[in-house]
Amino acid sequence: MNKWDAGLLPPEGRVVAGFSGGADSTALAHWLLGQVGRERLLLAHVNHGLRGAESDRDEEHARAFAQKWGLALKVRRADVGALAKEEGSGLEECGRRVRYAFFESLATGEYDCICTAHTADDNVETLLLHLSRGASLQGLCGIPAKRGRVLRPLLAVTREEVEAYCACQGLAYVTDSSNLSLNYARNRVRQQVAPVLRAINPQFTAAACRAIQQLSCDRDYLEGEAAKLLEGARRPYGLSCRALREAHPSLQGRALRQYLAAAGCQDVEEKHIALAAQLLTQDGGLSLPGGVQAVSGLGLFYAQVPAAFEGFALPAALGETPLPGGRRLVLEKIYGGKPGNRGKIQNLLFKNGLDYATIYGTSQSVAPLIARTRRPGDRFAPAGRGVTKPLKQVLREAGIPPWAREQVVLLEKAGQLVYCQGVGAAEGFAPQPGAARLAVQIT
Repeated sequence: MNKWDAGLLPPEGRVVAGFSGGADSTALAHWLLGQVGRERLLLAHVNHGLRGAESDRDEEHARAFAQKWGLALKVRRADVGALAKEEGSGLEECGRRVRYAFFESLATGEYDCICTAHTADDNVETLLLHLSRGASLQGLCGIPAKRGRVLRPLLAVTREEVEAYCACQGLAYVTDSSNLSLNYARNRVRQQVAPVLRAINPQFTAAACRAIQQLSCDRDYLEGEAAKLLEGARRPYGLSCRALREAHPSLQGRALRQYLAAAGCQDVEEKHIALAAQLLTQDGGLSLPGGVQAVSGLGLFYAQVPAAFEGFALPAALGETPLPGGRRLVLEKIYGGKPGNRGKIQNLLFKNGLDYATIYGTSQSVAPLIARTRRPGDRFAPAGRGVTKPLKQVLREAGIPPWAREQVVLLEKAGQLVYCQGVGAAEGFAPQPGAARLAVQIT
């Protein structure tokens, strides 16, 4: 019983247990009853409608089991065959989606969880299936013991041990005849492949589970290192192509996968990672799953789901000004190199500043500044350069990539641009030594 992982279970909340009526789910339900009690445990049974009278028999068995042990039961009846045909998906894939959607609908509380009865044998079969399809390290890590609120407490328990538990506890269970059919790849692995491997090594299941644990440990380490690489490669307008390009391919691919997933890219495959990696060496663009667009230029890589961006122009007074899109502009007066009434200011604020007296003169009762985005024909004179150029050219020279330029925040006074985000103050508006400054922060 020490293999049954009670440590996964939360101390409170509803526990939804997937209950097919087979040996695995029957053992799980009985064990959970002793762990969390009747009040917290809810059995969830799905009648997939694929085996006619046998499916109905399983449903009746689930109802009888719940009644015998005084447990709450929810049943979902679904025509998975018709749904799969309508969606153009496989029966197993469709059935799994129906089951987990049902389980999720029952586990809506903050501390609720879902328990499934996957065993060590299921885990090894998954490993072999993934291996046969040329899986990466992630695929060779098998079934996770925890994914979100889905828990698998029996993942270290073999099917033989589960059946022995049922026999010891006098628990009756049903057998799904479809588990005997060789029409399903998992059944062929279970009945034809695994027995051969056990003939070579009687402890094959335990050995394969050890391999899964070690591979999972290696994966976690590599993912952590990739996250460090990703953070180190972050720049204000994207990722440094050079930082990623110089990294080991294993970490580079993982960092790109993490970044693209965070950008909304769904179902990322190796081919997508390879195409994204090409953008680290050449400027260009790429369409990815989930509507994500990846682009590279000026040594930066960036990905997002494109959204319509509307320009803005609004008054900017001292203090905080909310900007469209969730950003904010903070303008603060700094006296003699020290912050005013709002506490410590980062060094960045001293660099991103304007001369206070030039902006406000002797009065600050009226906000003289307008915060806006760029417009056609905008020109800007960066402080200290003695030249006025088209804003587009200034942004390009400052290393601001094309995809970020529409969102650059500008400050305008009396029709003249006095500040540009990422560039700094305009000529004649830079902070003067020893004088009060107007610190500018955009977050």
